[in-house]
Amino acid sequence: MASQGLRGQAAMEYLMTYGWALIAIVVVLSVLYSVGVFDPQQYMSEECMFQPSLQCKSMQLSKQSGTFTLILHNGLGYRIIRPSGKITFLSTGQEIPYAIGGEVGPNAGIQIEVTGVDTSKFRAGTIEKARIALEYGLDGRTYTTTGSVSVRVSP
Repeated sequence: MASQGLRGQAAMEYLMTYGWALIAIVVVLSVLYSVGVFDPQQYMSEECMFQPSLQCKSMQLSKQSGTFTLILHNGLGYRIIRPSGKITFLSTGQEIPYAIGGEVGPNAGIQIEVTGVDTSKFRAGTIEKARIALEYGLDGRTYTTTGSVSVRVSP
């Protein structure tokens, strides 16, 4: 009967030792999760893809002001007339038209800036994806190109 009690005591010591270790592991993982170590958004990078002759220079999406800004470089070698189009945010489906009056010369910047972006569903620090349609005139003809942008939401 005494050996039965010793086996029970050994089992309890085993459970207590490994139980505390398991609790410590759970606490550490919980802290890491709450800090955001396991959030894949932290490891995603910004990207901007258009046709090679329209290179992205900078982009920004401000949660506070609801403003999206994209600057493209006109590397077409020609002046383009009345660039316009629409921006579609993929996570919300919101479409915002834009128009830039006048002409943009060769090797000049095309600044696309839209306000009124509904940022209520965006979290600061996360990546939001958008599809951008750009329509422009060149030599009396109208051309349309599309690009995609992954931009980090700034506070």
